[in-house]
Amino acid sequence: MKNVLKSPEPEEIKNYKNRFSSQFKRWNDLKKNKETLNAIRDELASDQKGLCAYCEMSIHAKNRSVEHFIPRNQSTKENNHDLDWQNMLAICLPPGGVKDDDLQNSNLPHNSPCCGKKKDGDIPDSRLLNPLNLPTLRLFKFSSKDGEIRPDKITCLKAGIPIENVQFTIDTLELNVQRLKDQRIAVIDEMNKELDDETIDINDLEEKIAAEYFGYGTDNWPRFFTTIRWILGEGAERHLHNISYSG
Repeated sequence: MKNVLKSPEPEEIKNYKNRFSSQFKRWNDLKKNKETLNAIRDELASDQKGLCAYCEMSIHAKNRSVEHFIPRNQSTKENNHDLDWQNMLAICLPPGGVKDDDLQNSNLPHNSPCCGKKKDGDIPDSRLLNPLNLPTLRLFKFSSKDGEIRPDKITCLKAGIPIENVQFTIDTLELNVQRLKDQRIAVIDEMNKELDDETIDINDLEEKIAAEYFGYGTDNWPRFFTTIRWILGEGAERHLHNISYSG
């Protein structure tokens, strides 16, 4: 999970709300308006630069869903969370954390969901991190042995975020489900191979690889952005600083 910068509310949502200002419209009502729905989906994916807001798997037109951080069943006429742009995130399709090649698999692991499907209906309290309210600091670290995601205690202290809240978020979203760990460890192994070049100073090499993966921050981020950022260490931080990374 990483910081997400939210763009202004799309005009399509504003127009939809204005047309039905006197009515209590819900998400299922809005979904019937394909223009508005597609504008929401596209803007969310663009804001998040192609990554699931929770697990950082790549999302695209065939593998994305709109997540309401505060569940829609909490909506009232006074506080309509269904249509609140600041309450919407893009996440991967249930059960979550599934590679593109496996999306058509009829035996998807629905008995071990992650991301939004795992959170399903839970009313977030102050312990659950919201990607829209995170610092740009990296709050997580990873195991090079099995790809497990863990709180980075030093960075959490710097950011003033309780370590137990970070761990609670990992557990609530099941970000250590086995398929995610397997895919992270594959990325870590790939990074380690690229770092195994003794002809280049390690600091320069880390920054060079970071530039190759992250570019200028104008295109979609690679999947598992935070994992790559962690393994490339200070080289990644220098490159992100140079491109004025902000989310």
